[in-house]
Amino acid sequence: MSDYYPQTVDFGPLFSQLKPAATGAAAGEACLAKAERVTAFDAAAARGAILELLADGVARSGEQLVDHCIRRGIVPHDGRAFGPVLKSLAGGGLIEAVGFVTRAKGHGTAGGRLWRITSASR
Repeated sequence: MSDYYPQTVDFGPLFSQLKPAATGAAAGEACLAKAERVTAFDAAAARGAILELLADGVARSGEQLVDHCIRRGIVPHDGRAFGPVLKSLAGGGLIEAVGFVTRAKGHGTAGGRLWRITSASR
């Protein structure tokens, strides 16, 4: 080792502070709050539109759910505001992720989820 770096470096404290899921959730909630504040985005209407579309039992991608909301006039300033909407539906047991799909808007990247309404919410 050089004189600049100590012989051993303990990165434990640095990595123990990283909480990516919590950071992402907080960013999503901030995005949703801004959407409701600056564009009158209605998260409850978005949840209703998503459940309406999924009521037929067909699994659809998150992008299809977002597009359905936008066609209904439920448009936030940033599409990422839909993340907390989907999370609240999933957390409430109303929808569930049933698979993955290639993203249409992500230039063919992986990571798109397929969502289906749960039997409890039919």
